Amino acid sequence: MDLPEGFLDDLKQQFQNIKAKSTNNDKEASEKMMEDSGDGNTKDENLLENQFSLIVSKLDKVLSTIKKGSGNYLKVLSMKASIFYEKAKIALTNSLFEKSKEYLEDSLNLIQEYAMENQITFLHLRIVNYLSYVLSRLGKLEEAKVLLEKVINADFKSTPTVYSTEDLFSNTQINEIVAKSKVDKLVINNMQMLGWIYGKMGTNDLYASMQHRCLQKELDLNDGDPIQWAIKCYRLASTLLNNCKWSNARYHLTAAQVVLDPLEAELTPNPLLHRAQAELARIWVNYGLHLFSVSKKFIMEKKWNEENENKNLKTPEVSDVPDDFKFTDLEIHVPSVPISEVYKIEEAKSLFLHTHKWLKRARLYYTLRDYPLHYVNIILELSELYRLLAFYESDLESQYDLQKKRFDTLETLSGVLKEVRPNCYVAVSVELIREIIEVQIELMNINLKKLYNPNIDANMNEEDLKRRMEAVGNINSKMENLGRDENQQYTENTGVDVPTEKTISKVDACIKSNEPMKEKKVKVRAKFKKFDHS
Repeated sequence: MDLPEGFLDDLKQQFQNIKAKSTNNDKEASEKMMEDSGDGNTKDENLLENQFSLIVSKLDKVLSTIKKGSGNYLKVLSMKASIFYEKAKIALTNSLFEKSKEYLEDSLNLIQEYAMENQITFLHLRIVNYLSYVLSRLGKLEEAKVLLEKVINADFKSTPTVYSTEDLFSNTQINEIVAKSKVDKLVINNMQMLGWIYGKMGTNDLYASMQHRCLQKELDLNDGDPIQWAIKCYRLASTLLNNCKWSNARYHLTAAQVVLDPLEAELTPNPLLHRAQAELARIWVNYGLHLFSVSKKFIMEKKWNEENENKNLKTPEVSDVPDDFKFTDLEIHVPSVPISEVYKIEEAKSLFLHTHKWLKRARLYYTLRDYPLHYVNIILELSELYRLLAFYESDLESQYDLQKKRFDTLETLSGVLKEVRPNCYVAVSVELIREIIEVQIELMNINLKKLYNPNIDANMNEEDLKRRMEAVGNINSKMENLGRDENQQYTENTGVDVPTEKTISKVDACIKSNEPMKEKKVKVRAKFKKFDHS
């Protein structure tokens, strides 16, 4: 049976009136609620509700005369569901989550039976998207998860025909290309919503898997911004890195690099591209530092375990990236960088060189002039990199050289900040002083090991011994001067005392027990204010 003559035109006019009224109501609702008791707003809501009810009654009357399951029946049914959907949007705008949930559930129940029909599919996906968001705001994450999983895992055999509420009541011709694009983006949006819920529930593996599926879906569509795709990709790598998924993190970092590098060859400057490259570089640096730190902790635990010795440590079997975490139609050649705990000096040097390369790339963007605090963090990360590599060196001379590079790096940073960014120097001075003192302690510890090593070369002449003793004396003198002068100066500037006596006591205890200093990663605290570029 055909629809009654003039039926669509009448509904279109009524819907346009409701749309205009609801739009004005949304803009003024918050102001009215703040200004008066809300009586005027209640009248508007009642009028809007009456108009919605009038349209629903007309739709019910027509539905009763149409054959169930026919094309016109599905169209009118989708109109009725859209009315509830619009009511839910208005309630959501006013933060009425329970009311919005009720309308969305009513709408979903109307069309649930016909969810796979091409006239209903898009509306069904859209309602699920809104309902899952409302459920998450109400703290009902499990319900939202089940709802989204059912939709995402469903096999849509039909090609959905997109009907926005306006299109339904206007009876306009649908562009199939635009319709397909809207459906694909809505599916991706639902996948992202499910991934977010997985993250909120603490299921990190499911979160990472869903985010990867979203990236693969966007890659298949080839209809988006490649820079934004790369940003999402290396942020996923950062999440994998936090969970020590080394091979997966390396793969996704390389994938982001594969997408960004060709764009950099273009002549047109793109600030967003440069920033994305810098952020990618920082995550590569974090990859190296994190892997170094985890490896060092593991080695020290094994070393102090009576059942295992350092020389018997073996590198565990490393599994490749799972197939469901690989991108199709994207050629990726991962670099030769370790993807498991590092035990040997050769592996440590390989990881050091790779991390150092990306650290230099990060410095190209985060300059002292434009990003002073980022620049300081990068230099501190370089110092940390030298310290971690020194842990793997068995030769005392090599250890000394690396610690000396640490000292030179920090001393240069301190001098540059004093001259160029004095305000920034005041903010980070305590951190720098602590780092410099730690390096001086390490240097003195190495020199003492050289002096008192029972396996020391018996042919060492008196001049060598004298030179080393003078070196220890010079370091001790520098530490005393640093502790005395800087303590007075920076107590006046920052109000923070430098605990020199406590630090020296810590040195004595370390030397007597011949134990390594406690590992400490120095970072500029986020509490420091952002400095002007003047």
